[in-house]
Amino acid sequence: MRKTILILLFACLCGSLSAQEKPFKIGVKAGINYIHLENYGNGYYSDFDAKSGWTMGALFQYKKGGFLNYSIVPEIIFTTSVTDVDLLYITDCITTIQTIDVPVSFKLGLQLSKIFRPYISGSIYGSYVVTYEGDLFYYIDSDNDLLIKDEINKMYFGVGAGMGFDLWKFQVEGRYRWNLNRIKSEDYSALKQMGLELSMAFLF
Repeated sequence: MRKTILILLFACLCGSLSAQEKPFKIGVKAGINYIHLENYGNGYYSDFDAKSGWTMGALFQYKKGGFLNYSIVPEIIFTTSVTDVDLLYITDCITTIQTIDVPVSFKLGLQLSKIFRPYISGSIYGSYVVTYEGDLFYYIDSDNDLLIKDEINKMYFGVGAGMGFDLWKFQVEGRYRWNLNRIKSEDYSALKQMGLELSMAFLF
């Protein structure tokens, strides 16, 4: 009888340990964004409208705590952002910038059930510009060849804030981000990127 009770207790303990949530998770994510260039300072460019772009990438999440919990989430994201720039001398100047972003987020959440957890988040990130296109930085010469007009700096840094929720293995999030340093070139010395990101992730 004693041996049977010990076996049952051991089985219950093993079952409870296996049912515990793993603190480490990896995931894939994708979404849309409305990140756009904005003018901070002097320049002969005037109006900026965000157009929808897209993001995709991967994340790693470490979560700690019970009802009140926190998580640390580094990501690597490929981002395409589109801005419709209206210059004083030309309209509908579509500018596209593709970046590799590495945000690190701190998230504070409430575990309201086994599968539902809302949270708020703050993040810092670094970005590397892979490509940039548009008449803002390019021109067509007399031979109809597309030539670069301005070389821009490729590295910049920023911060972000947002909120979201975990639902089972899915994570839905909205985040607004701001550049801290400007995207500088010969003609444009006061451009910054900022805007809204909406994404969904699947955690393994």
